[in-house]
Amino acid sequence: MNEKLGDDEFVVDQDDAMVRRAAQRYGTVGAMLAGGMLVFDKLLGRKPKEDAAVVIEAASEPGNIDDNGITLVVDDTLTVVSPPPHLRRYDPNTGPRIVRKRRKPNPYKGL
Repeated sequence: MNEKLGDDEFVVDQDDAMVRRAAQRYGTVGAMLAGGMLVFDKLLGRKPKEDAAVVIEAASEPGNIDDNGITLVVDDTLTVVSPPPHLRRYDPNTGPRIVRKRRKPNPYKGL
């Protein structure tokens, strides 16, 4: 950071560097898009929030759900249990559960 620059000059220098980086990485269209986004940001007049990081302390170390599974007590009469993957039962007629990623068919394939 250049200490001789004022706040406004530093922001302009920072914005210019952002547009140049977009131009290097994404070409002319990237630079135009980055510049447009900076203009919208200035028109809306938003300033970044400077909130402190939130730190939450836990009562104990987190459990290993891959080895132990998860047990949640909802109320006195209802408890939800999810066993670890290696202990899950499966239907002998269908075999083990296989998770597959859904893919959209490519309409342009083979053209």
